[in-house]
Amino acid sequence: SANADHSPKSLDGRKKKEGEIETLFHRLQLQDNHQQKLSPADFLRIGPTVKQDHETFEKDLAGSFLQRLMMLDYRARYIPVTQHSAEVSHSDPVADFDTLNTNENSNESTQSHIHPMDVQMAVYHCSDSFLKQSMITKLSQCQYALPLLVPDPVTMDVECPLWTFRQIRKTWKITQIEENSTSIAMKSSPICKAETPMVSFFRLGSLSVSKSQLMSTLINDRHNTFFHRNCPGSTKSRHLLDGVAEIAWYCPSGKPNDAFTDCTAFCNLHGDALSNEKQRDILIDKASVNVVLLPTPKKGDKSMTLVSDLLESEKPVICLITDDDCTAVQTKKGKYKMGLKDRSQSDVSNELKRIIGEILAGQHTTFQLEAMMNVSGIRVDEDDAVIQKGKSGAMEVMKTLQQEDFSKIKDKFLPCQGRLWHEWCKTHKELYQLKVHVEKEKSKKEERLREIRQKQCDAPRSELMELFIGSMSSIRSIVTKPSNQRREREKTRTQNNKKNIHGKVHG
Repeated sequence: SANADHSPKSLDGRKKKEGEIETLFHRLQLQDNHQQKLSPADFLRIGPTVKQDHETFEKDLAGSFLQRLMMLDYRARYIPVTQHSAEVSHSDPVADFDTLNTNENSNESTQSHIHPMDVQMAVYHCSDSFLKQSMITKLSQCQYALPLLVPDPVTMDVECPLWTFRQIRKTWKITQIEENSTSIAMKSSPICKAETPMVSFFRLGSLSVSKSQLMSTLINDRHNTFFHRNCPGSTKSRHLLDGVAEIAWYCPSGKPNDAFTDCTAFCNLHGDALSNEKQRDILIDKASVNVVLLPTPKKGDKSMTLVSDLLESEKPVICLITDDDCTAVQTKKGKYKMGLKDRSQSDVSNELKRIIGEILAGQHTTFQLEAMMNVSGIRVDEDDAVIQKGKSGAMEVMKTLQQEDFSKIKDKFLPCQGRLWHEWCKTHKELYQLKVHVEKEKSKKEERLREIRQKQCDAPRSELMELFIGSMSSIRSIVTKPSNQRREREKTRTQNNKKNIHGKVHG
């Protein structure tokens, strides 16, 4: 990329990170799936029941997470891992106590625990488009934040997974306060098409305050919408989350205690914004309000330059200074400053809600997910061949339907579900309402049901069904090609193993 640092120190750091990510995929048994993606079929097979109290080993962590997520278990992120217990030795207690002060096994203890978001993002990177969409839809139903900008762990190219949001729909109530009355209007929209204000959060440098936890309290103070450092299972080491921008929506219910009067998007850039320039610049450009967490900037710092640019821009900016205890003040129109030192998170959250509410009550820009297609410098998943093929097939089907009279669609395109299905249901109902000559009438009705069923079986496939089946077949050929390659590779590996075993036996 244009902003890439090619210094020896940077290259060494990148090689180290690549090694850590490769180790992570091996630990999760996903090393083969980074190229040959997992599909929904891999997780829709009938298998053992997954229970919260079952023992889960590290190698089963990815599968267990995905299975629980598909069951809409909101605890899917918090899976306790059973560690392989070491043998108990009867040694000197004093000597054992002395070993607590050494770092001899520090690497083992660091490797013994995987960050929950690394599990989620590893599964995400190893999934095909269909499984990704299922994952994101389920995460949304569990009221979790969703990945909006995702850097590739190998190439570091940034992707916007727009297609994964297509099945998500949000409903909310808008409160409109007029002179002497308050009106409430309900609105429902596919989230890709919804035009809402967006508040973006990012941090500059390393901070002692959790940005993600603060954002979660703005949306729902009883639920961790954004995973943060104080969530169960969190660790200091994480390999796949830095640089990821997550998005979540606050949907008001039309009650007096609503934090905001309209649906509002909140976007969270994980990691240091100074190191993730592309994602940071996109969020700054798309946001209605930018919220920056940072220590007091000093002259010459990179953060000072960025903050100066933000303060000179037209967009509202809220600076949260972590080492300052000043109260919330408006330095000039649309520019706010507030200290976080010695202040409770509840007070900070309430003050932020007030300031953001004031800003959004006036004129502000809006954000729409579909507009991400026009952002330069990033890849959008809807440009993939399989999604383009599916989209064109769907457009052809819809075009065929729109040319016909709505009342005649079933009779023409779905004959089995039109008049024949109506007659079958009516006859089947009459079969259980016989009053006279029961056996004779029953025989007639059953014969009539068989005749209708035969007509349904003999009905030719309509133009619409031919078009639909053809589109599905062509998409399946694109999707299953990598899966077939994976199966062939596994088959070859199995045959080679058998040959090696046979050779050893006869050797």
